[in-house]
Amino acid sequence: MSPKVSVVIPVYKTEQYIDECMKSVLAQDYDNLEIIMVDDGSPDRCPEICEEYAAKDDRIRVVHKANSGLGLSRNAGVDVSTGEYVTFVDSDDKLDGALAIRNMVDTALKYEADLVIGCFRRFNENGESEVNSHHLKNGEDFSDPDFRFRGFYQYGHMSYDWGKLYRIAFMTENGLKRGSYPFTQDKAFNMRFYASRPKYAFTDESVYCYRVNEGSVTFKYKENYIPVWTSIASDFSKFMKDRRIKYDIGDLPAFHIYFGSFFLVKQELSAGKGISGAVKKLKEYASIPYVRRAMKSIIAKDYTKGIKTKSWRYMIWGSSLLFDLHLYLLFTVGIAVLRKLSVDEKITQRRYKK
Repeated sequence: MSPKVSVVIPVYKTEQYIDECMKSVLAQDYDNLEIIMVDDGSPDRCPEICEEYAAKDDRIRVVHKANSGLGLSRNAGVDVSTGEYVTFVDSDDKLDGALAIRNMVDTALKYEADLVIGCFRRFNENGESEVNSHHLKNGEDFSDPDFRFRGFYQYGHMSYDWGKLYRIAFMTENGLKRGSYPFTQDKAFNMRFYASRPKYAFTDESVYCYRVNEGSVTFKYKENYIPVWTSIASDFSKFMKDRRIKYDIGDLPAFHIYFGSFFLVKQELSAGKGISGAVKKLKEYASIPYVRRAMKSIIAKDYTKGIKTKSWRYMIWGSSLLFDLHLYLLFTVGIAVLRKLSVDEKITQRRYKK
């Protein structure tokens, strides 16, 4: 018999999208499923809608809980799951086609993997994008710094909880739980998952459709950006110390801090704070000792040498040096120029190529 897969669906204020999400899950060509809808204290009709689905299909269970965020809702779903594997589907997203779960399970069994990563597409009311490819291959050296960089930063597919199939026993054996961070909780968990040395496998098929929703947390201005972002990295460093994980993957939190400076400046510029406002916020970021140490380590430990793409290597090394020399104005102007030239959009578009 095919291994059981638990589909965990956190639900919060998405009553207009749940039907589309559930339709994609119920249409799966895979017979050994359990579907766990986690109502995260949603104030709209979501709780009732969840119960209506459970009444129609005995594969569906509902967990009602007080609102605590996406990460803890995923934990709640895993805690009651009985599957060998789990996949996460946000209730405003959907699985990409009826073979999504079967494709991931087949890949997991073929490579005896603890985690399968698929490709995805973005969508909104105007339609669906082409496939966003992860550019990662089976048989790669998972300990290679460039593998980490491509997976978490250059392409980012290793950062998300969705579009994946996790082996539950691996998470249990390693005591891996998701945190309560209000955003970027996916990356926080997957960095710890990586540090626990799982076996990865990849499918080139698209298994997930991610809704581009400008009203979501992803697109909102984050007043608490700095404390949350830095906590993710410093908590990861503590995780490594507490678990006595000795091998050097310090580049992982260092690059998290590095890209945090870019996202912080972009957020301020997008909010109309101007160059001066962005510089002020960047200085606030730089005032944190952990941030200064992480940025300095990129140069001192030459973490960029593990990056194979030269343009990324030179850009990160050079801008880290500017940051270390406190040349925050020049650092900010550089990001503003890249933004003006739409460089980040062009980089994103490259992800849609095989």
